[in-house]
Amino acid sequence: MSTQEPFDPLIRFAEIERLVSKIYFRFSHLFFPKPKLRDFWWEMAKEEEQHACILNACRAVIENYEDEKLDPSVSRHKADELKQWLLTYLNRGMASIGVEEAFRIALEIESSEIDVIYGRLLQLGGPKIAKTLENLGVPASVQRQKLKFAMRQFCSDPELLQAAEGL
Repeated sequence: MSTQEPFDPLIRFAEIERLVSKIYFRFSHLFFPKPKLRDFWWEMAKEEEQHACILNACRAVIENYEDEKLDPSVSRHKADELKQWLLTYLNRGMASIGVEEAFRIALEIESSEIDVIYGRLLQLGGPKIAKTLENLGVPASVQRQKLKFAMRQFCSDPELLQAAEGL
């Protein structure tokens, strides 16, 4: 009989933010010869790593809260699903990914429910804690605007640019 580890959404979703960070770090390495593109992906990766650290900080703040209530959409199943989805990107060969494909992947990630769940998890500490922790990192809305700007600069696919406007 196997016993599952208790589900801690803050720790699990910090891991998910780190997976996103790894994807973006790989993009920065992939585009190393193109400094502006490399630096863009490096910054995106650092911001995702900040999100992971913020979730860990939130965990430390609420560790002794007794009335912690989870949103039902923040479940072990959802965490596992998102983790597997991100691992498909990490497990595929990155060397063949072009600029537009990298942005297409980022667009899928940034328009997924990861940011919504991140915001819900920050709310576990209450509104004041959530606002304080959110201010420590780059908000997801700012990150999406940076992505849109970079896509306008580096992409030429009209369909991809149209999709970016929906962020």
